Amino acid sequence: MDLWGRRRAGSRSLWALALLVLAPTARATEADVVAAAQAVADSVWADAEVRVIRLSGGAETAPPPLRVRFREANPPRVSAEVETLSDGEWTSAGWAFLEVAVFDTVAVLTRDVARGEPVADALRWARADVTRLPDALGAAFADGTATRSLRAGTVLTSRHVEAPAAVESGEPVRIRYARGAVVVVLDCQARERGAVGDVVRATCSGTRASYRVRLTAPGEGDWAATL
Repeated sequence: MDLWGRRRAGSRSLWALALLVLAPTARATEADVVAAAQAVADSVWADAEVRVIRLSGGAETAPPPLRVRFREANPPRVSAEVETLSDGEWTSAGWAFLEVAVFDTVAVLTRDVARGEPVADALRWARADVTRLPDALGAAFADGTATRSLRAGTVLTSRHVEAPAAVESGEPVRIRYARGAVVVVLDCQARERGAVGDVVRATCSGTRASYRVRLTAPGEGDWAATL
């Protein structure tokens, strides 16, 4: 290779080195921001995933190590301050606009369910994004009936189901009245639908009175008030 060829080869090597030095490190910095933000998210939510939407104010070139401070914990959109460690102190390095997805194990329908139909035998449990479903029914959910017709694959929320009825309007309900050692049991008729724990109105032909009854089991309840 002649001198000119060696110079051209050396020039190309210098250009390659310059490109390496000047090449943007947005991907590496973004990964560092995600890692720092994920650590914060893990301390707030049991199961969450973080994605960077935009970096600004210098955060896009901030050298690691990085620390992220959420301005608010209100997913899916979260703004955060990015800090970098400089001379042993954390200093502001810009801002990050993040997307945080929160996951949970929730009840999902395995088949279509009609309105008023029990859902207990039509459930499977799956990990799902509940960021926009804060009322999704998790592991504590046991049983209920559909408040409307639902399609297979629906992630159940508190709007989709209601607790199974302990008594329907017009059905008999046995009321237990207790005051000290005195216990009286009345056979009455419910005037409202209710689940266990609900207070419903009932009438008793034997006493010709109406009562408020706290339902304790299907067809049974404790006296709450006389109307």
